[in-house]
Amino acid sequence: MCKSVTTYGPIRCLRVAAVQLPTRALALTPTLRTAFHHRPALPHHSSQVSHPRRAFTSTAKRHQITAFLESLHELAHQDEHQAPARNKARYGTERAGRFALLERHHDQEQPAEQRAKAPQPRPYDTGNNMSSSLEFITTPTADTPGTAIIVRSQSSNHYVFGTQAEGLQRAIVQQGTRLLKVKDFFLTGRTEWKNVGGMAGMMLTMADAASTSYAQSVATWEKAKERGRLLDSPAKPSFNIYGPPNLKHMIGTCRRFIFRKGVPILATEYTSTPQSNKTEGGHLPVYDDDFLQVWALPVTPVSKPMDPKQVAELEDEIREWELNGNTFEDHQQPPNETPEERCARYDRIRSVTVKHMFDSSWSFDTLVERHISEVEMPTALFVRNSDGQGFKPYTGPKPGDSTTLPDIKVWTRTPWPGAKIMSLPPTRPAPESICYIVRTHSARGSFDVARAKELGVRPGPDFGKLTKGLSVQNASGETITPEQVLGPDRPGQGFALLDVPSVDYLESVVQRDEFNTPDIMKGIEAFIWSLGPEVAAHPILKEFMNRFAHVKHIISSADVSPNRISYDSVANQTTRLAQVDPVRYRVPQYDLTSLPQKQLLEVDQMQQILDLPENAVVADRGLSATLMPKFDLKLETRQPSFRPEPIEKETAQEVLDLAKTAQKAVQDCQPDFEPWRALLDHPDTDITTLGTGSALPSKYRNVSATLVRVPGVGNYLFDAGENTMGQLQRVFPPEELTQILKDLRVIWISHLHADHHLGTASVIKAWYRIRHNSMPTALLPNAATILSNVDEFGLSVISHDGMLQWLREYSAIEDFGYSRILPLEIFPAVLGQSGSYLNINGKSISGDPRIVRQDYDTLFGFADIQAVRVAHCHGAMAVSVTFPPSSSESRVKPLKISYSGDCRPSRPFSTIGKDTTVLIHEATFDDELAGDARAKKHSTTSEALGVGARMNAKAVVLTHFSQRYQKIPVLQTVQDGESSPEEQTLAATEDAGAEADDVDPTTDSTAQNSDIRSTPSGSAMPQTPKLVHQASSLGENERVIKVTNKDMKVAIAFDYMCVKLRDIIELEKYNEALNELLVKEVAEEEGEGADVNANGKRMSEDDAEEKGKGKKQKKKGKANSKRNN
Repeated sequence: MCKSVTTYGPIRCLRVAAVQLPTRALALTPTLRTAFHHRPALPHHSSQVSHPRRAFTSTAKRHQITAFLESLHELAHQDEHQAPARNKARYGTERAGRFALLERHHDQEQPAEQRAKAPQPRPYDTGNNMSSSLEFITTPTADTPGTAIIVRSQSSNHYVFGTQAEGLQRAIVQQGTRLLKVKDFFLTGRTEWKNVGGMAGMMLTMADAASTSYAQSVATWEKAKERGRLLDSPAKPSFNIYGPPNLKHMIGTCRRFIFRKGVPILATEYTSTPQSNKTEGGHLPVYDDDFLQVWALPVTPVSKPMDPKQVAELEDEIREWELNGNTFEDHQQPPNETPEERCARYDRIRSVTVKHMFDSSWSFDTLVERHISEVEMPTALFVRNSDGQGFKPYTGPKPGDSTTLPDIKVWTRTPWPGAKIMSLPPTRPAPESICYIVRTHSARGSFDVARAKELGVRPGPDFGKLTKGLSVQNASGETITPEQVLGPDRPGQGFALLDVPSVDYLESVVQRDEFNTPDIMKGIEAFIWSLGPEVAAHPILKEFMNRFAHVKHIISSADVSPNRISYDSVANQTTRLAQVDPVRYRVPQYDLTSLPQKQLLEVDQMQQILDLPENAVVADRGLSATLMPKFDLKLETRQPSFRPEPIEKETAQEVLDLAKTAQKAVQDCQPDFEPWRALLDHPDTDITTLGTGSALPSKYRNVSATLVRVPGVGNYLFDAGENTMGQLQRVFPPEELTQILKDLRVIWISHLHADHHLGTASVIKAWYRIRHNSMPTALLPNAATILSNVDEFGLSVISHDGMLQWLREYSAIEDFGYSRILPLEIFPAVLGQSGSYLNINGKSISGDPRIVRQDYDTLFGFADIQAVRVAHCHGAMAVSVTFPPSSSESRVKPLKISYSGDCRPSRPFSTIGKDTTVLIHEATFDDELAGDARAKKHSTTSEALGVGARMNAKAVVLTHFSQRYQKIPVLQTVQDGESSPEEQTLAATEDAGAEADDVDPTTDSTAQNSDIRSTPSGSAMPQTPKLVHQASSLGENERVIKVTNKDMKVAIAFDYMCVKLRDIIELEKYNEALNELLVKEVAEEEGEGADVNANGKRMSEDDAEEKGKGKKQKKKGKANSKRNN
């Protein structure tokens, strides 16, 4: 890949292609350099013209190269004394070395053309490609909108190709797919949220898993070193992401909520510039390792002239950014810079940003001293202890307070690198859609044992040398070469993965030169088509398929693939929940017959049956193919589609009997429910818990999102974790969901953790399409005149500055509707001083930014909104929203909805939520893990109920459960004179001091990085409150929670639950049936042979695999020990 820019006007500076270095390049030492320049002449081969790195493919010729490479490595030992013995016969470094070379590519020390043309001899192939395959992880459905494929090799790394759409990570969990060996991700399509919405969550998960694995490997290596065993040190983990332009910019926008150390993630972008991956010899692969080669095919739609107005606007943004936004000291604008040089500089800035996010040397405990007047708040302040040893939190007057600051110096943490990057260089949406041609390398021919014996070769090590391309001598002293005993090489096999977003791209795809290049197309046995609307039926595509009728065509598109269920586990559970409580639960939405899939706003679309060619099949999850030694499509591996009828038949009779009892109890108790219901304003308010899990999506619970619908007023979304839009499409049919989105008025984002906001863009984009037909507006929001322009905006996103900055930055990549929303920054209330207020926080605004309270009803439908900071992470807030009263009765208080987000129990939150109608509160941890809850700044079940009791809440909805829990607690009302765990927990919390629970976020240990948990140097972990556990006759697995306020009704949330406010009182009748159901489900899973670790927690697939490896190694060690004895 060579450096290039597009040729359409000033916007070309935004299309820099990252240079892809050869992936097995040899870092030559001085001695090696000398040897290389005086190397013997190597034999010529015709393939040298098309691909220098694979110039020598026959056994004989590769044998000659191997001998030369061995001499190079002998010289390397003389210079370095470092190369491990296992690399003697290899050309190039191990995989970790390749990543180091890729890092150097960002410095652009060598001209791109030289890097692309450098000859790349390869190691002799030992046959690792003899077994390899591909498998579909996702195909387009309502909650897995993209196509993703994993390519596996028997003894090499694995690779993921396709989109990184929202829901991919959960699909991987559902299918039990292992990503243990995946280091390289090849993104297809354009850089837009539909294709990359799951990438941020995937990066976090992969980085965390790699860090944990690396730490364990280092510990094992150190122990072995202490015992005198000489092993190679573990390679530092790293990942590569390849894809379209703006990929680095997209990753960079996540810098405020993603920060990991020691796991480099390197991004490479491909552009549509013709010369970007060509040399004089033809097309070079952009990726080439021991297993496969990859050619990138960037395609663009029919070219359209740039709007001169947009060009001028971009130039203005660039000038403004250079003057006021460029905080990169090493990347300031030099004089007389050309547009191409500016492109390269902007690319380096984005690369540096990504490096800071994943490979920083920043330390949480590094403190710097400065005068208190120079400190920018909020941040944590420390002073030295009186003995001069260690630090303690500073508690005196702080910058921004009304009191006079003391003349002292304080210690503060240095902001982590991403926090210091105020903005990224300007960009615009990139048209390129990336496709790939993928092919394995050829594998050696079969070893002819009989022929080897006939030639006098001794069985044993000599056989191995011959298979590795080395000559040996037989008993008679004759030299036997590999070609004498090996059959012909087996050619590599592969596929083309073509992402065609719309009909406009189709002609560009089918006209690619690569399809007419025999050296590239040799061995390509399948075309995998990821197609946008109406592309599958287009005549151009059919003509192309007929042209390549000798290969398989696999089509992945919403036009041909039905909207089947993607997450079977939660669908099965919800189907059974609907048997227990059919009012609150219904079978998730799916459709196995309608094609194309029904889309929002197009529910009455014409159904059509496509006439696919005989060599075409429809992609489905689980569909797989063997690549080597021979391509073979395996239709039988497709996973069966979910159907509710078999699930319903399998439900245990005990569960159904308890359900009938509960349903009858609800009917009989209706008169008893009325007094409580009479106290509710807007009793038909509907609460839908879309995501009820914490941190990561699991098979049963997605991440946080709760929809509240107030009839006659509007709809409100509290948090929007990844794939919230997919969850909405599973709960509501298209007709109903269209209306729900039309009536959506506010999205509240509590804090900038990925599991609470990564679904926001998709929801806004769906609303934008329905309400505004995806047409932007040039009108700037003005608080003074906003009421006259309500229809121009309509949807408000209320959060803190970090969230709004992320939306603003991402809008440069894709028009997802940002111009139509009202981005509002909320300033939290300071109890006893001021209440919350809202300011418009957009790209640019007109006039006074503050929204006056009198306009709230018209703009939002509510009368007041109050937020307070809570102890969880930097910027975390809890909120209470009060609606205008609809009842004239004085005893009926106005509808108030309070939402905690993630936090410890908070007195200020209890204050602003006083007399709340319904509290939606996190209950991440069971009471037995109160210490974990305190350390990780979450709440236990009893603590959440305690907050509700303080508020005098009518109802509490518990959500955000740890993914480890499948049980629900048994709730029992406290009798007169009896104490409750929630009271004792709160008492213990208060006794621990205000610093323990109501932590001022300006002294929060996570203040500068929302994803770091640490304890300040010199400070002690707060003591865990002691809990009184209630004895129970209900069985040892049931958790009994005492509820103080008998008038406070409690709902335990599951995904897809829809409950009206007035019906929360009914839910307690179903608890026994629900617990019985969950017990049966856990038993079923355990019966399937699920691995369980020492803590009784179900193990992941990768954990189980590692456990198996450990057992094998242990067994092998014992065997070796016996042999040694």
